[in-house]
Amino acid sequence: MSLDAIDAVDWSAIPNPTWHRCGDPERVAHALRLLTVSTTANETGDAASLLADSGFVCGHAALVIPAAYTATPILLDLVEHGQRPRIKDAALGLLSNALDYFPTAGHNRVDTPYGANVPLCCAIARHIRGRRSALLAHGVHGKQLLAEAELHWRLTIEEAELQDDSSLIAIAVLEGAPFRTPVDAELHTPLKQPVQHVRINALTADTSGRACIELGQAPFEPVPGSALCPFECGRREH
Repeated sequence: MSLDAIDAVDWSAIPNPTWHRCGDPERVAHALRLLTVSTTANETGDAASLLADSGFVCGHAALVIPAAYTATPILLDLVEHGQRPRIKDAALGLLSNALDYFPTAGHNRVDTPYGANVPLCCAIARHIRGRRSALLAHGVHGKQLLAEAELHWRLTIEEAELQDDSSLIAIAVLEGAPFRTPVDAELHTPLKQPVQHVRINALTADTSGRACIELGQAPFEPVPGSALCPFECGRREH
């Protein structure tokens, strides 16, 4: 399944912000294939090393590359269905690096099926949160990765109401861990408007995943489907 997923990607369309052969996304695809079919400890280690110093992440620079967003579901497939425990462990370690490292300036956002200009770390984290059951089954390291991904929260607004003081009260679906307020956030809308900087003054969340939030002085009333993510994530870059 992972080989089919690798072959389905147009890796040449993904930018290489390093302008170096080592950062070529095609190199990521090659390394992912090697990791998927590796049968010995040396083969797995060599493939993981290629990914750790190529177009997925660059370990010595603590750099994450845009191709990491595309490669993340493939590595998650290996965590869940890899043929050997060491393949699963290698994939898990690489995913942890992708969340920890910072992207290069000008390449810290990706376009996704649910929105454009999403911070790279948040897009990777959303893939990770989507494999919750598999990660919880993988033990302490899987749980640690999931906990880190939950810090890159996302709030999708279902309805909003303007208050007399020009603040907004909204009902939203929370993905990730509840957080302390006030906090700065990015507001993304499905209407092709620029990303806006807003402040979340209050958050009340429950176990259903629904949350009530108060936005202070939003620049416009967000329509249903608008989303909020941490402002600091959009500023992560080398």
